[in-house]
Amino acid sequence: MPLLLTLRRFSRLLLALVVLSSSAAIYAEDAPTLPPWLTLSLTKKILDIDMNEEQRTLFRRSLTECLEGLRADVTKIIRRGGANLPKKVERARKNRFNEFEDTMLAALGPEQHEAFKIYLVEQIEVLEEMRR
Repeated sequence: MPLLLTLRRFSRLLLALVVLSSSAAIYAEDAPTLPPWLTLSLTKKILDIDMNEEQRTLFRRSLTECLEGLRADVTKIIRRGGANLPKKVERARKNRFNEFEDTMLAALGPEQHEAFKIYLVEQIEVLEEMRR
């Protein structure tokens, strides 16, 4: 048991160092920037969820599916045209994020739910700001 705790602390420390070093690199002149949908605040909120390796893998896969699926949905809606496109896009966004939330809440422990919901609210807000 003490080894497991030590490994867990080490992985947290390593993850925090990666985030800190990447945030320092953001301010460097020739450093690549984060994707527009991922802010430093969101990165911190992801760390606050305190996921294990299996959960992180599911998180990455589910978030990728959500964002890529949303992009495909919007492209399809625009290509089809018709009336009330903003309403259709909003419906697609809600469906994708509800599916992402359901997947993650099923995989996360009850103590992680609140941190995930806080992250998800901000993620949706960041995407809304990008849309404007």
